[in-house]
Amino acid sequence: MKRGLLRFAAIGIALTAASGAQAAPVTQDNFMLKTTGDLVALCGADQSDPMYTAAISYCHGFAVGTYRMLEIEEAASRNKNKTLCVQQSALSRAEAINKFVSWAGGNGKVMNDPPTEGFGQFVYQSFPCKK
Repeated sequence: MKRGLLRFAAIGIALTAASGAQAAPVTQDNFMLKTTGDLVALCGADQSDPMYTAAISYCHGFAVGTYRMLEIEEAASRNKNKTLCVQQSALSRAEAINKFVSWAGGNGKVMNDPPTEGFGQFVYQSFPCKK
């Protein structure tokens, strides 16, 4: 159950960050990271936002930490058919986060999910292993 929630939160974060809409100002509450929407707000912060540096740094740290957790979970799985293959991607971290923001923007239903679930959904949908 926890694994599924983490995956979905991660995906939600990614979608919000990639959206092309005008970013709302980042608030202190966004840093509490209660929802995928909060993660999207941080990851999609406008460079002119006074909290941009803190927001984007927090976003990158969360995304890397969640991704690493998903990698470890996948490596520990007894399932021989792996489902996560990010190594096949040539995206930079910033490109992947932008893709996540866009993905989240197109999947509004994940915005109220926990951030690890939203970001996880994004990762597993965007980087499946090729068969």
